[in-house]
Amino acid sequence: MSLVAMLPSIVLALGPGSRPGELSEPGAPEILNEVGITERLEDKVSLGLEFRDENGFSVRLSEIFSSGKPVLLNLAYYECPMLCNLVMNGLLNGIKGSGWTPGQEFEVLTLSIDPEEGHELASAKKQTYIENLGLLGAEKGWHFWTGSDTNIRELTRQVGFGYALDSISGEYAHAAVLITLSPTGKITRYLYGTEYKGKDLRLALLEAKDEKSTSIGEKILLLCYSYDANSNSYVLLAHKSMRAAGFLFMIGIVGVFGSLWYKDVKRKSTKISDAA
Repeated sequence: MSLVAMLPSIVLALGPGSRPGELSEPGAPEILNEVGITERLEDKVSLGLEFRDENGFSVRLSEIFSSGKPVLLNLAYYECPMLCNLVMNGLLNGIKGSGWTPGQEFEVLTLSIDPEEGHELASAKKQTYIENLGLLGAEKGWHFWTGSDTNIRELTRQVGFGYALDSISGEYAHAAVLITLSPTGKITRYLYGTEYKGKDLRLALLEAKDEKSTSIGEKILLLCYSYDANSNSYVLLAHKSMRAAGFLFMIGIVGVFGSLWYKDVKRKSTKISDAA
Protein backbone atom coordinates (compact mmCIF):
# COMPACT_ATOMS: atom_id res chain seq x y z
CA MET A 1 0.00 0.00 0.00
CA SER A 2 1.41 3.42 -0.97
CA LEU A 3 1.97 6.18 1.53
CA VAL A 4 -0.51 8.43 -0.29
CA ALA A 5 -3.18 5.75 0.02
CA MET A 6 -2.48 5.51 3.75
CA LEU A 7 -2.92 9.22 4.47
CA PRO A 8 -6.71 9.21 4.89
CA SER A 9 -6.43 6.38 7.42
CA ILE A 10 -3.82 8.37 9.32
CA VAL A 11 -6.34 11.15 9.80
CA LEU A 12 -9.07 8.73 10.89
CA ALA A 13 -6.82 6.79 13.25
CA LEU A 14 -5.40 9.84 14.94
CA GLY A 15 -6.85 10.80 18.29
CA PRO A 16 -5.80 12.70 21.40
CA GLY A 17 -2.59 11.27 22.79
CA SER A 18 -1.91 8.90 19.91
CA ARG A 19 1.78 8.14 19.95
CA PRO A 20 4.27 7.06 17.31
CA GLY A 21 3.58 3.46 16.40
CA GLU A 22 -0.11 3.55 17.31
CA LEU A 23 -1.18 4.44 13.78
CA SER A 24 0.28 1.34 12.17
CA GLU A 25 -1.86 -1.64 11.13
CA PRO A 26 -1.14 -5.04 9.55
CA GLY A 27 0.46 -4.52 6.16
CA ALA A 28 1.02 -0.81 6.74
CA PRO A 29 4.40 0.80 5.88
CA GLU A 30 6.91 0.66 8.74
CA ILE A 31 7.34 4.41 8.41
CA LEU A 32 4.05 4.88 10.25
CA ASN A 33 5.74 3.61 13.41
CA GLU A 34 7.34 7.06 13.65
CA VAL A 35 4.12 8.99 13.10
CA GLY A 36 1.79 10.20 15.85
CA ILE A 37 1.21 12.81 18.53
CA THR A 38 2.52 12.76 22.07
CA GLU A 39 0.61 15.50 23.87
CA ARG A 40 2.87 17.74 25.93
CA LEU A 41 0.30 20.05 27.47
CA GLU A 42 1.74 22.70 29.80
CA ASP A 43 5.26 22.24 28.39
CA LYS A 44 6.92 25.30 26.88
CA VAL A 45 8.67 25.53 23.53
CA SER A 46 12.13 27.08 23.18
CA LEU A 47 11.58 30.61 21.93
CA GLY A 48 15.22 30.94 20.94
CA LEU A 49 14.91 28.49 18.02
CA GLU A 50 15.85 30.08 14.67
CA PHE A 51 14.03 29.72 11.35
CA ARG A 52 13.56 31.71 8.13
CA ASP A 53 10.48 33.72 7.29
CA GLU A 54 8.74 33.89 3.93
CA ASN A 55 11.13 36.66 2.84
CA GLY A 56 14.22 34.61 3.61
CA PHE A 57 15.22 36.53 6.73
CA SER A 58 16.51 34.76 9.83
CA VAL A 59 13.96 34.94 12.64
CA ARG A 60 13.63 33.58 16.15
CA LEU A 61 10.48 31.94 17.44
CA SER A 62 10.33 34.63 20.12
CA GLU A 63 9.48 37.25 17.46
CA ILE A 64 6.01 35.78 16.96
CA PHE A 65 5.38 35.62 20.71
CA SER A 66 6.59 39.18 21.29
CA SER A 67 3.11 40.43 20.35
CA GLY A 68 1.71 38.96 23.57
CA LYS A 69 -0.96 37.07 21.64
CA PRO A 70 -1.74 33.32 21.59
CA VAL A 71 -0.22 31.38 18.70
CA LEU A 72 -1.76 28.71 16.48
CA LEU A 73 0.95 26.32 15.23
CA ASN A 74 0.43 24.48 11.94
CA LEU A 75 3.15 21.94 11.06
CA ALA A 76 3.07 21.01 7.38
CA TYR A 77 5.16 21.18 4.22
CA TYR A 78 4.45 23.29 1.18
CA GLU A 79 4.70 20.65 -1.54
CA CYS A 80 2.57 18.12 0.33
CA PRO A 81 0.22 16.46 -2.21
CA MET A 82 -2.74 15.85 0.08
CA LEU A 83 -2.93 16.03 3.87
CA CYS A 84 -1.27 19.41 4.46
CA ASN A 85 -3.62 21.07 2.00
CA LEU A 86 -6.61 19.51 3.78
CA VAL A 87 -5.37 20.77 7.15
CA MET A 88 -4.55 24.24 5.85
CA ASN A 89 -7.88 24.56 4.06
CA GLY A 90 -9.59 23.52 7.28
CA LEU A 91 -7.53 26.11 9.14
CA LEU A 92 -8.47 28.76 6.59
CA ASN A 93 -12.18 28.03 6.97
CA GLY A 94 -11.85 27.88 10.75
CA ILE A 95 -10.25 31.32 10.85
CA LYS A 96 -13.01 32.70 8.63
CA GLY A 97 -15.62 31.28 11.00
CA SER A 98 -13.89 32.44 14.19
CA GLY A 99 -14.62 36.13 13.72
CA TRP A 100 -10.99 36.90 14.53
CA THR A 101 -8.13 38.06 12.33
CA PRO A 102 -4.50 36.84 12.47
CA GLY A 103 -2.33 39.67 13.72
CA GLN A 104 -5.12 41.23 15.76
CA GLU A 105 -6.31 38.67 18.33
CA PHE A 106 -3.80 35.89 17.62
CA GLU A 107 -0.84 34.78 15.50
CA VAL A 108 -0.60 31.80 13.13
CA LEU A 109 2.66 30.02 12.34
CA THR A 110 2.75 27.56 9.46
CA LEU A 111 6.15 25.85 9.58
CA SER A 112 7.46 23.46 6.95
CA ILE A 113 8.78 20.18 8.32
CA ASP A 114 10.81 19.73 5.11
CA PRO A 115 14.27 21.32 5.51
CA GLU A 116 14.73 21.26 1.73
CA GLU A 117 11.94 23.76 1.19
CA GLY A 118 12.97 27.40 0.88
CA HIS A 119 11.35 30.74 1.54
CA GLU A 120 10.19 31.07 -2.09
CA LEU A 121 7.74 28.21 -1.57
CA ALA A 122 6.69 29.68 1.75
CA SER A 123 6.06 33.07 0.17
CA ALA A 124 3.97 31.61 -2.64
CA LYS A 125 1.90 29.55 -0.21
CA LYS A 126 1.36 32.60 1.99
CA GLN A 127 0.16 34.71 -0.92
CA THR A 128 -2.38 32.05 -1.90
CA TYR A 129 -3.84 31.63 1.59
CA ILE A 130 -3.88 35.31 2.51
CA GLU A 131 -5.75 36.09 -0.72
CA ASN A 132 -8.25 33.33 -0.02
CA LEU A 133 -8.67 34.45 3.58
CA GLY A 134 -9.54 37.97 2.48
CA LEU A 135 -9.11 39.64 5.89
CA LEU A 136 -7.49 43.07 6.02
CA GLY A 137 -4.13 42.96 7.80
CA ALA A 138 -4.04 39.14 8.10
CA GLU A 139 -0.71 39.02 6.26
CA LYS A 140 0.92 40.53 9.35
CA GLY A 141 -0.31 37.72 11.59
CA TRP A 142 -0.07 34.56 9.46
CA HIS A 143 3.58 33.57 9.16
CA PHE A 144 4.98 30.96 6.74
CA TRP A 145 8.42 29.75 7.79
CA THR A 146 11.08 27.25 6.82
CA GLY A 147 14.15 26.06 8.71
CA SER A 148 17.03 23.70 9.22
CA ASP A 149 16.45 20.03 9.94
CA THR A 150 17.95 20.46 13.42
CA ASN A 151 15.63 23.25 14.52
CA ILE A 152 12.56 21.77 12.86
CA ARG A 153 13.12 18.48 14.63
CA GLU A 154 13.72 20.22 17.94
CA LEU A 155 10.46 22.15 17.78
CA THR A 156 8.46 19.12 16.63
CA ARG A 157 10.02 17.08 19.43
CA GLN A 158 9.03 19.69 21.98
CA VAL A 159 5.40 19.70 20.84
CA GLY A 160 5.27 15.89 20.39
CA PHE A 161 4.71 15.91 16.62
CA GLY A 162 6.01 12.65 15.13
CA TYR A 163 6.67 12.52 11.38
CA ALA A 164 8.88 10.64 8.93
CA LEU A 165 10.10 10.87 5.33
CA ASP A 166 9.31 8.05 2.91
CA SER A 167 12.56 7.71 0.96
CA ILE A 168 10.79 6.01 -1.96
CA SER A 169 8.03 8.55 -2.62
CA GLY A 170 9.83 11.54 -1.13
CA GLU A 171 6.71 12.37 0.88
CA TYR A 172 6.31 12.92 4.62
CA ALA A 173 3.95 10.89 6.77
CA HIS A 174 2.52 13.01 9.56
CA ALA A 175 -0.59 13.66 11.62
CA ALA A 176 -3.37 16.18 11.01
CA VAL A 177 -3.31 18.52 13.99
CA LEU A 178 -3.18 22.16 15.05
CA ILE A 179 -1.50 23.19 18.30
CA THR A 180 -2.30 26.27 20.38
CA LEU A 181 0.36 28.00 22.44
CA SER A 182 0.06 30.68 25.09
CA PRO A 183 1.76 34.09 24.74
CA THR A 184 4.69 32.67 26.71
CA GLY A 185 5.05 29.57 24.52
CA LYS A 186 3.17 27.09 26.71
CA ILE A 187 1.32 24.28 24.87
CA THR A 188 -2.37 24.56 25.72
CA ARG A 189 -4.40 22.46 23.25
CA TYR A 190 -4.20 19.96 20.36
CA LEU A 191 -6.96 20.12 17.73
CA TYR A 192 -7.11 17.02 15.53
CA GLY A 193 -8.40 16.33 12.04
CA THR A 194 -8.73 18.36 8.86
CA GLU A 195 -11.77 20.48 9.68
CA TYR A 196 -11.87 23.08 12.45
CA LYS A 197 -14.98 24.93 13.54
CA GLY A 198 -14.55 28.65 14.01
CA LYS A 199 -15.98 28.31 17.51
CA ASP A 200 -13.40 25.68 18.43
CA LEU A 201 -10.47 27.74 17.16
CA ARG A 202 -11.66 30.78 19.05
CA LEU A 203 -12.22 28.91 22.31
CA ALA A 204 -8.84 27.15 22.02
CA LEU A 205 -7.16 30.52 21.49
CA LEU A 206 -9.10 32.01 24.40
CA GLU A 207 -7.78 29.18 26.59
CA ALA A 208 -4.26 29.96 25.42
CA LYS A 209 -4.77 33.68 25.98
CA ASP A 210 -6.20 33.15 29.46
CA GLU A 211 -2.67 32.86 30.86
CA LYS A 212 -2.30 36.59 30.21
CA SER A 213 -5.67 38.31 30.41
CA THR A 214 -9.17 37.89 29.07
CA SER A 215 -12.18 40.17 29.22
CA ILE A 216 -15.13 39.37 31.48
CA GLY A 217 -17.12 38.28 28.42
CA GLU A 218 -14.36 35.91 27.35
CA LYS A 219 -14.08 34.45 30.84
CA ILE A 220 -17.83 33.79 30.87
CA LEU A 221 -17.54 32.06 27.49
CA LEU A 222 -14.80 29.80 28.85
CA LEU A 223 -16.97 29.04 31.87
CA CYS A 224 -19.70 27.68 29.58
CA TYR A 225 -17.63 25.48 27.27
CA SER A 226 -15.34 22.54 27.87
CA TYR A 227 -13.11 20.63 25.43
CA ASP A 228 -14.39 17.12 24.72
CA ALA A 229 -11.57 14.83 23.55
CA ASN A 230 -13.98 12.25 22.13
CA SER A 231 -15.66 14.68 19.75
CA ASN A 232 -12.50 16.79 19.31
CA SER A 233 -14.60 19.88 19.89
CA TYR A 234 -15.76 22.30 22.56
CA VAL A 235 -19.18 21.49 23.98
CA LEU A 236 -21.62 23.53 26.04
CA LEU A 237 -22.05 21.95 29.46
CA ALA A 238 -25.18 22.53 31.56
CA HIS A 239 -23.36 22.78 34.89
CA LYS A 240 -20.84 25.18 33.40
CA SER A 241 -23.65 27.29 31.99
CA MET A 242 -25.16 27.44 35.49
CA ARG A 243 -21.79 28.54 36.86
CA ALA A 244 -21.62 31.25 34.22
CA ALA A 245 -25.16 32.37 35.05
CA GLY A 246 -24.21 32.51 38.74
CA PHE A 247 -21.12 34.49 37.85
CA LEU A 248 -23.23 36.98 35.89
CA PHE A 249 -25.70 37.19 38.79
CA MET A 250 -22.92 38.02 41.21
CA ILE A 251 -21.54 40.67 38.87
CA GLY A 252 -25.03 42.14 38.64
CA ILE A 253 -25.45 42.19 42.44
CA VAL A 254 -22.05 43.82 42.92
CA GLY A 255 -22.92 46.35 40.24
CA VAL A 256 -26.25 47.25 41.87
CA PHE A 257 -24.81 47.66 45.36
CA GLY A 258 -21.84 49.53 43.97
CA SER A 259 -24.16 51.96 42.20
CA LEU A 260 -26.28 52.45 45.33
CA TRP A 261 -23.15 53.03 47.43
CA TYR A 262 -21.83 55.57 44.93
CA LYS A 263 -25.14 57.46 44.86
CA ASP A 264 -25.26 57.51 48.69
CA VAL A 265 -21.72 58.86 48.95
CA LYS A 266 -22.48 61.46 46.31
CA ARG A 267 -25.70 62.49 48.11
CA LYS A 268 -23.89 62.91 51.43
CA SER A 269 -21.14 64.90 49.78
CA THR A 270 -23.74 67.21 48.23
CA LYS A 271 -25.38 67.77 51.63
CA ILE A 272 -22.06 68.63 53.24
CA SER A 273 -21.26 71.06 50.42
CA ASP A 274 -24.69 72.71 50.74
CA ALA A 275 -24.30 73.01 54.51
CA ALA A 276 -20.94 74.67 54.08
